[in-house]
Amino acid sequence: MAKSSTAIQITWIGLSLNLLLGMLKVTGGWVFQSKALVADGAHSLLDLLTDIAVLVGLSLASKPEDANHLYGHHKFASFAKLLVGAMLLVFSISLVVAAVWDFRAGGGAPQAGPAIVLALVSLVFKEGLFWWTRAVAWRLKSDLVMANAWHHRLDSISSLGVVVALVGVWLGGPAWVFLDSAVTLVLGGYLIFESSKIFLRACSDLLDAAPERAIIEDLREHILPTPGVVAYHDFRVRRVGDLLEVDLHLQVDPEISVEAGHAIARAVKTRMLEKHPEVSKVLVHVEPANREHIMNRGLSGGEGAESDLGK
Repeated sequence: MAKSSTAIQITWIGLSLNLLLGMLKVTGGWVFQSKALVADGAHSLLDLLTDIAVLVGLSLASKPEDANHLYGHHKFASFAKLLVGAMLLVFSISLVVAAVWDFRAGGGAPQAGPAIVLALVSLVFKEGLFWWTRAVAWRLKSDLVMANAWHHRLDSISSLGVVVALVGVWLGGPAWVFLDSAVTLVLGGYLIFESSKIFLRACSDLLDAAPERAIIEDLREHILPTPGVVAYHDFRVRRVGDLLEVDLHLQVDPEISVEAGHAIARAVKTRMLEKHPEVSKVLVHVEPANREHIMNRGLSGGEGAESDLGK
């Protein structure tokens, strides 16, 4: 609950700042005739939608299991991340189309001086919000909050591009007016690249793709050192929203009682959950380590160190 509360708090702060900066930049871009600043303001206002999507995703993901969702609601976080990536992607494409249209149609010179001040203010605040949100995401191990942090970074890069373009127009005069649209075009291309990564990552999560190899190996390290474990196989990990679910087949001495085997499995589960707060569930299937069930991989004592993922 504390994790969810912290994530929601930083998202509300981002939402409030996006609303304020978006209104200032859109109004300023219209008054000072800067298309790039208007686009930058629209980006900040679009962040409101993604902030709302993140808030909804975090709230739904924290709900307990019920009769219709026996495995919980954690995948709502992945769905919210998918929505964030999709909205970013649509906006990025629209930026590129608008920039190409402006190149063809042309336009008047913006009032660069005041517009530069607004873009610099946005740059400072959004970059600071990125580092703050990123630190929260790392501490909570939240992919959804991290996606929103990078959304703030994209907005700060957007403001930086506007500053560069407007400084060029300010110093170069009417001959450099094209920079206003040129920077918008470059910005749009970069946004398409970054938003595509967020979108595809969310798709992988919803399709139960395995996490990074380093995460898998880190989780596996807690199995064999547990007293009573002889071997294991069919070790699998999947993302469920911002959390991980683990299942494995654990092999123990066939001569011990069911109760003793269960105690060993419980020790493995407890060890993994204590070392990795991002793991929500560990499902352990206990087997006797006899000729019928023993498998030559993951054996205690270091034999057969090859990967068993997916076998």
